[in-house]
Amino acid sequence: MAERQSMAAPTRIGKYEIRGQLGMGAMGAVYHGFDPVIERPVAIKTILAEYLEHVEYASALARFKREAQAGGRLQHPGIVGIYEYGEDERMAFIVMEYVAGKELRRLMRERPGLPLIDVFEVMKQLLAALDYAHRNGVIHRDIKPSNVMVQDAMKIKVMDFGVARIENASLTQTGTVLGTPTHIAPEQLAGQTADGRADLWGAGVILYELLTGEAPFTADTPISVMYNVMHVDPAPPSSIVPALPAAFDPVLARALEKDPARRFQNARDFANSLVSAFLAARPAPARASAGGSHLDAPQRPTSAPPAGRAAPPPATQAPAASTPLAIAPETVDQVEVLLSRCIGPLARRLVRTSLAQAHDVREFFSLLAANVPAGSERTVFLRQLAQLENSAALPPTTLPATTPSTTAPALFDPSQLALAEKRLAEYVGPLARVLIKRAANDSGDINELYRNLAKHIDSERERAAFLKGLA
Repeated sequence: MAERQSMAAPTRIGKYEIRGQLGMGAMGAVYHGFDPVIERPVAIKTILAEYLEHVEYASALARFKREAQAGGRLQHPGIVGIYEYGEDERMAFIVMEYVAGKELRRLMRERPGLPLIDVFEVMKQLLAALDYAHRNGVIHRDIKPSNVMVQDAMKIKVMDFGVARIENASLTQTGTVLGTPTHIAPEQLAGQTADGRADLWGAGVILYELLTGEAPFTADTPISVMYNVMHVDPAPPSSIVPALPAAFDPVLARALEKDPARRFQNARDFANSLVSAFLAARPAPARASAGGSHLDAPQRPTSAPPAGRAAPPPATQAPAASTPLAIAPETVDQVEVLLSRCIGPLARRLVRTSLAQAHDVREFFSLLAANVPAGSERTVFLRQLAQLENSAALPPTTLPATTPSTTAPALFDPSQLALAEKRLAEYVGPLARVLIKRAANDSGDINELYRNLAKHIDSERERAAFLKGLA
């Protein structure tokens, strides 16, 4: 093969203007382009014939076409959109949605020990995207952090379907190991045809890394990694991060089962189990435990835990309200429909759990809103709940004294309130939204607001950390 030389970026590929290079790989480059017809930015991924021998190029081109076919049939907010596939005498290229953000792998390096709230956001969206892809007959087969882009407000996009399998497609390969050894399932290493449960394995590896800061099957050589994937069960996450609730241990154990039949059978099952673990990890409303909130960002230990150390006891759920809210079943169904438009099939479980925990309608709304991504989507959701309340669909005896506002008090900058809410939620859970509104009404300036919020954190050390994070 001829020695590879660096090549200047082209000024145009097809009809697309090239505005810069985003990355360089073994087979080609990814460019930042612009569509002059629709007037939108795009990303253009290329594979160059000159970099590969004829046989290798034919194989790589087949995978490249498969990426375009797999991504092109998927239209989902959590999956990078594919706009066009093309070839000329020098290259093949895929034109796709331009995503401004960072690879999850890079984010994990820059921000080790993400708060559990952010971990939940990433995994909720990843599993929803995989559920959609699988229901449309596409198996990714290489789910790993570098194939997940993270945008502002922890919005994610799954990308790179280069080794995907499409049901009933002639490009399916059997007996060939494709993907990244640290994140591909045992059945893939064994050369078997993989189904959606292999993607759930990759998602499980990502969750393990997010929770512990460590890869579950790390080793010094690729052969050792593959041996660990095939034969070694990773340590329970709570044995690596003692502050992590043990409720996550059985979720990871099932996600990383060697036998696909013992694993989660679909992304919805995985997501439902994950929701249950997060609900169990959530602290009781309006207070955090003296030893530290379960929603603190997990801290990696300074030394390995002693051999045979017993796992910490499972976390308990927040206490339920003594008297369930008197809300008509048809109204509960309406609330569930509104929430399902934001987060999908998890809505039913969350509505029932929040209904049992809330002491009044305002708290019920706040618990639900905490599961909707912050920003315009949450604002719309809260506005819809307010409209439902104002329509007299809720009994007067359960209505709070005032209608919950969906806008921040004029005295404070909304961005300051949003930051304070996110920080406080790490200690008191979804009740943070209610506490923010109350403190905003009772505070004369931003510093007094922060002090009033800090009163709801029992631990002096945690109060200091909360205030420091807002300085």
